[in-house]
Amino acid sequence: MAYSDYGGYAYKNGERVEERSDFTIMPDGSGVGTPGAWGGFAALAAGASPEEAKKFASYPQHHAVLGDGPFYVGLHKQTSTLLYLGQERLEALDYLDPSCADAVKSYEHDGNVRRYIDSDWSIDNGKPIVFNVDGNKIEVLYENTDNYYQYVKLTQPDGTIWTGFAGYGVGAGLEDADYGFSTDDCESALFDHFPVEAAQ
Repeated sequence: MAYSDYGGYAYKNGERVEERSDFTIMPDGSGVGTPGAWGGFAALAAGASPEEAKKFASYPQHHAVLGDGPFYVGLHKQTSTLLYLGQERLEALDYLDPSCADAVKSYEHDGNVRRYIDSDWSIDNGKPIVFNVDGNKIEVLYENTDNYYQYVKLTQPDGTIWTGFAGYGVGAGLEDADYGFSTDDCESALFDHFPVEAAQ
């Protein structure tokens, strides 16, 4: 069973990459997958000390992670899609494609105006929100079926295509959950949205 009610899967050129579920980005830019388990618990189970496990748990961890590195896209829960260069989190607004400018909303808090990307823009328009980072194109489509889900496509400069999904009651360790959408249905929706030929 997964460590929470949320999960996801990643695919490289159409093939599922199991170890990219519940994935931790390490300081050297590599990563460790613990499908169906929270990284901190997995580290303890592997014999790490509590201090080592706590340090490991402080690294970026997501339900699915796309990319060959050093650039990564982390899918967390239903609507958090995060961009990384190694472990450094990038400000997504800096990389938003101009065609998606209407997806940016703002609010005032403590006298400061804060801007954010509204996932409902994608849901309402049926269009992905697009980002471009150093030749990497990221397309994020959000849906609200029985709950919110995110479907993501990363096209790397070398033509490699990563896709993935994350949300409630789906993914590694939640394939047979009796709540949320179904993992099979999310996988089917992912490839309906972002068709990719399987690697040869």
